[in-house]
Amino acid sequence: MLFVLTACEKQLLRQDELLQKRDAVESATPNLLLSSIIQQSAFMYQYEGGAGNRTLSVTVQYMQGNRSSEDNIHKSYTRPKSDLYGITGTIKMVQAAIDVVHSKGLKNHEGIFLIFKSLLWSTATDLYGDIYYTEGLRGQDGILFPKFDEQKDIYPALIQNLKDATRLLTEGTEAIDKTYDILYGGDKAKWIKFANSLQLRLLMRASKNLPNAASEIAAVAALPLMSTLADNASIPYLAGDRTYNWPMSYDGYSDNFMIYRPSKTLVDSLKALNDDRLKVWVSPMEKPWTNVSAQNGVAVNTTDPNGFTYTSTWEYIDLTKPGIKAAAGFIVDAETLYAGYTAGMYENVLAANGSYDFPTTIFNYKVSKFSKLINEKSNPLLKACMLQSDEVQFLLAEARVKGYITAGDAETYYKNGVTLASTRWGVPVPAAYFTNPKAKFPSTGSENKKLAKIALQKWLGHFLMGVEAYADHRRTRLPAFELNGELINGLHPFPLRFRYPETEMANNAENYQSAVSRLDKGDTEFSKMWLLQ
Repeated sequence: MLFVLTACEKQLLRQDELLQKRDAVESATPNLLLSSIIQQSAFMYQYEGGAGNRTLSVTVQYMQGNRSSEDNIHKSYTRPKSDLYGITGTIKMVQAAIDVVHSKGLKNHEGIFLIFKSLLWSTATDLYGDIYYTEGLRGQDGILFPKFDEQKDIYPALIQNLKDATRLLTEGTEAIDKTYDILYGGDKAKWIKFANSLQLRLLMRASKNLPNAASEIAAVAALPLMSTLADNASIPYLAGDRTYNWPMSYDGYSDNFMIYRPSKTLVDSLKALNDDRLKVWVSPMEKPWTNVSAQNGVAVNTTDPNGFTYTSTWEYIDLTKPGIKAAAGFIVDAETLYAGYTAGMYENVLAANGSYDFPTTIFNYKVSKFSKLINEKSNPLLKACMLQSDEVQFLLAEARVKGYITAGDAETYYKNGVTLASTRWGVPVPAAYFTNPKAKFPSTGSENKKLAKIALQKWLGHFLMGVEAYADHRRTRLPAFELNGELINGLHPFPLRFRYPETEMANNAENYQSAVSRLDKGDTEFSKMWLLQ
């Protein structure tokens, strides 16, 4: 009897909490809802993509974990992942806000909230596949065991949301408060560009399977789209309360910050391009290798483009010393101040550019850390990013190469994308950048060669935006980095999805099993969702 009473009390408490949350949303002003939704959506998206939860950024080789990091060999994908609930937690607030402003006839606000609904639900379905889009988050309506909608039905619904968002923003007459609109300062034209640009992203992602994809893409490409830095859907982080800090900030250049390092894939790509973003994102090694004995112990002081200073001390590859001799076969980056962590390295710490001298495994002196900028709590260059104008330009370049659109020139879109992506990090593109064979867009040659150039620069543009970089690479398999470094043996193939959370298996078993039955290999990381079939 005591158990029943306690259970009833808990159930009543849950209902009371739900009512309080609902009432709180309904009593909040549209302006307050607007600022909250922008901030929570942007922060969640950036956190999930790699600045906080680093699984995806490791998978796409922006970074690698130090010795024994399971992410390096995609092992974390072999277990159920509860990331879904971090996404749906924000969606709950978005949907409640949509219901409130719709009942009040506030079309501008409803249009804005629909943009975030599509952004967040697309993130959920992109990571898992089929998901409870229509019945999920409706416990107050008595739907406790929601069915999983098929991805092939979800994507058209998300795209329609964005069309509706543009229409509502066009028709809306109520003011958008400049103070509470922390993204665009009340500029409806920019919100419409965000909606159209997100629609282009989703159409390109689903172009393989959507009927009439080419005509849909052509139609959207003719609409107002993001084209300048001012159009970017990103907000800055704030100093002070940790809640509002850049997720990779720690007090000092601390142990937690050093656990993850720039990948060799990233560092080598930037070096080959002679790309100044290298010095913005990556710090010089503390003890770089040298083949010149006279350089041993010589200190080099470096100042990066943002004024942060570093000291490096050369170490001679002296084969008479047992430790160095044992490490010599693993040294792949000598005579350079910048070196990345080998992709897929799991246990052999020597493989990290011959790292042999360190007090603990986080101190790999022969591998670069991320720059001091990336450790800041806030900085004008550190933003929670959802969609950028450079991504839009790269999407247009790809669409032009594939013949989805006939307007514009693929090379021009490509160069615009590179320029926007680099300028966003405070480094203008040098005049000779596009004469480098690694960056030069091929005027002739195969479609694949052109797409490879676009994909490389788009991947760099998505730095630490792991959600988007992961979904994009999975779609195109470009850049071709899946067999880099220690992954070359093919024992750890590229994962295609997250496994559903354990809670769904336990509490929503029937609907979970129905969704799993539509996956070609069951609830594993190698099953192909509709987008990939």
